[in-house]
Amino acid sequence: MGRYTMPISQRISALFPAGKFIWVGIGTAALYWILESFLHVLFFGGSRFVDELITPDVHEIWKRILVISLLIAFGIFAQQYFILRKRSENALKESEEKYRTIFEQALNPIFLFDDGGRFVDSNRSALLFLECTREESLKKTLTDITAGKSTKEYFDTPLLIDERRIVEIEYPVKGSTKTMLLNLVPLNGKTRNFIYGIGQDISERKQMERTLQEAHAELDQIFQTASVGMRVIDKDYNVVKINKTFAMMAGVTEADAVARKCYEIFSGPMCQTAGCPINQIMSGQSHFETYVDKKRSDGQIIPSILTATPFIGPDGAIVGIVESFRDITQLKDAHEIIHSERDKLQCILSHLLEGVSIVAPDYTIEYQNEILIEDLGDCRGKPCYTVFMGKNSPCSPCLMQKAIDTGRSQHIEYETSDGRIFEQAYTRIFDIDGKDKAVALLRDITAKKTSLASAMHADRLVAVGELAAGVAHEINNPINSIINYAQIVSNKTDKGDIVHDVAGRVIKEGNRIARIVESLLTFSRRRHEGKTVTCVSDILSETLTLTTAQMRQDNIILTVKMTDNLPNVMVQAHEIEQVFVNIISNARYALMQKYPHRHNDKLLEITTALATVKDGCYVRISFLDHGTGIPAAIIDKVKNPFFSTKKEGKSTGLGLSISHGIVDNHGGNLTILSQEGLFTRIDVDLPVWNENRHPGV
Repeated sequence: MGRYTMPISQRISALFPAGKFIWVGIGTAALYWILESFLHVLFFGGSRFVDELITPDVHEIWKRILVISLLIAFGIFAQQYFILRKRSENALKESEEKYRTIFEQALNPIFLFDDGGRFVDSNRSALLFLECTREESLKKTLTDITAGKSTKEYFDTPLLIDERRIVEIEYPVKGSTKTMLLNLVPLNGKTRNFIYGIGQDISERKQMERTLQEAHAELDQIFQTASVGMRVIDKDYNVVKINKTFAMMAGVTEADAVARKCYEIFSGPMCQTAGCPINQIMSGQSHFETYVDKKRSDGQIIPSILTATPFIGPDGAIVGIVESFRDITQLKDAHEIIHSERDKLQCILSHLLEGVSIVAPDYTIEYQNEILIEDLGDCRGKPCYTVFMGKNSPCSPCLMQKAIDTGRSQHIEYETSDGRIFEQAYTRIFDIDGKDKAVALLRDITAKKTSLASAMHADRLVAVGELAAGVAHEINNPINSIINYAQIVSNKTDKGDIVHDVAGRVIKEGNRIARIVESLLTFSRRRHEGKTVTCVSDILSETLTLTTAQMRQDNIILTVKMTDNLPNVMVQAHEIEQVFVNIISNARYALMQKYPHRHNDKLLEITTALATVKDGCYVRISFLDHGTGIPAAIIDKVKNPFFSTKKEGKSTGLGLSISHGIVDNHGGNLTILSQEGLFTRIDVDLPVWNENRHPGV
């Protein structure tokens, strides 16, 4: 609707209020009487104006009365006309206001378009739908909300209500889309054509439909991709729907299964019996589950777990059931394998020559194999520390608890009062409930120890003969001290002096003894010194006292960096000193091979530090030389007995092997890092001493 314009009759009525038109006629008649008198005197003369005004001629009176009567009659008619016109316009205005109120208050969007498709008017609901003001709506066209549809086709039909057009509009606004059903009616006037549109906002309905479609698609996808076979059956045993997994399990297609009886597809022993899942659910059960063997279309039997639940209709009534099948073929096979393996394990444990037991964290023995029962008797239910160690309280430290806590196997050797030696190992396991327990293996190694000692003695006798043919500088460490002190005396005396000459002879003979005798004696003699708590720095200082003079004579630059306040270690000092001397001797040889004369890189660096490794804390002594290095191809072999990179006659190849054994016997590690032609670094890690690690010391 356009802006309201006041009609001409209302404008006249505003100038001449109702009831005044007759007086206008009378006034006009009086004015005419005076004007006629004046004109008669002016043009015809012969009388005065007053006479013409009061006593005109008879024919003048008749003429004037006729004209005055017409003017008064016109005034009366005009008054009646404008009164009727005003009443009509007031009624029209009131009707228009009522229509406008209905138009604006209508819940449905209402639009009015001109013949160019431009907005003429819109009610409030329409503006709310468009989310714009009235002024903004007047800039839009019908094409804007009808997806580009031409307005011409709405004016090509007669003005008939039956020619209405209903279009569905998807109107984008502020990042979303609104949907409306718009009923368009053409209004063909004489001068202008309009389109009258009444809409219905169906955005929520459309959104609900989309949500339902998405939910249906999602549920169908879940149904179709479920890992278990599923089918829906109505109360008459007809298959309504199956998923893909069921189709694969049963060996059928959906077209083959739907609308057929359930007992014809994937049948089983419960079909058409009282135990049928449909009968169970329809009789009041809310859930039914059982093991069943089902037959595929090809005759293959599928062991399955069948679960049936009610299928509820829209009215809440049970209209059928939902069956799900879980193929347990592999589970059944695994179950049979487990039973078979359990029987095998039981057979192995029964015939094992080692005692096997399972110990709970409360120290109770829960299981024993046959050999352990024969050896110790039936000890199930008794504490392990009583059965194995003859104690009345748990051992300290308890290897079983340590195995459970750390997850690492623990080993121990002990000798019984009757002289038998046993080796015992604890390993953490998990029972069927996931609880920590330990498997204890008990082995009588008395005969093994005796045999090993005999073998070692025999090997030592064989080694004596082999060592007699070569030189082993690692076994020659005691003689090295004599050689070094003799070298000091030789360096401090002049040539020609008898002391200097004697020192030279000592060095020469000492070298020969070191190469032959000491290697044999050291290897064949077993030392019985015990381990003591000592400082690595003291051992290293004693070692350097024996070796510094020789390195100085060879022009080797020695740097020593000792970390202060290092913790003590528990070692056999003589053996560790032997390791250090051997490593320094190897470094000296490598440096002399690379730099026969003085050189700035003829360097040996010795450092000490505290190192933390995953299994504990260690004191690390590092020896870094810038000598020939070790080829990568043989670095893994240098610890092997009798393997040497030195020239024949210079080494027996036992130095690093013995050193590695010494460090290993101390619970430490000896690691080698080298790059051929550049450097060699040897790290000796010795475990830090503490009361818990070495109780009683």
